[in-house]
Amino acid sequence: MKLRIRVEDRSYEVDVDILDAPSGNGGPHVNEASIPAPVLRPRPPHRMADDNVCRSPIAGRVSAVVAPIGRKVRRNELVVVIEAMKMEIPIGPAVDGCIKAIHVETGDSVKAGQVLFEIA
Repeated sequence: MKLRIRVEDRSYEVDVDILDAPSGNGGPHVNEASIPAPVLRPRPPHRMADDNVCRSPIAGRVSAVVAPIGRKVRRNELVVVIEAMKMEIPIGPAVDGCIKAIHVETGDSVKAGQVLFEIA
């Protein structure tokens, strides 16, 4: 027997084998189950160990350091601007946090992968 199950606004078709047939008229049997609220609540994002540092994605020159140490910043909020190949690349943290340290200054040359700032 095929069943369609709906979980979190997504439908799934599943094959089910009925081992013990229910007694009754033999017609289709609809059974609904409620899903507990703790299962449906959104999960908080996981913070990885490497999320505490923000690295330069490309080699270039630091054209601006926008946020000072101690400032609370949100995910992808502008902290440092890198100029490379006549383009300005805005750099922000991968997670929300507070700026713990800034390792570059305006005018510094940076390599790809170099640590720009740290988040606490």
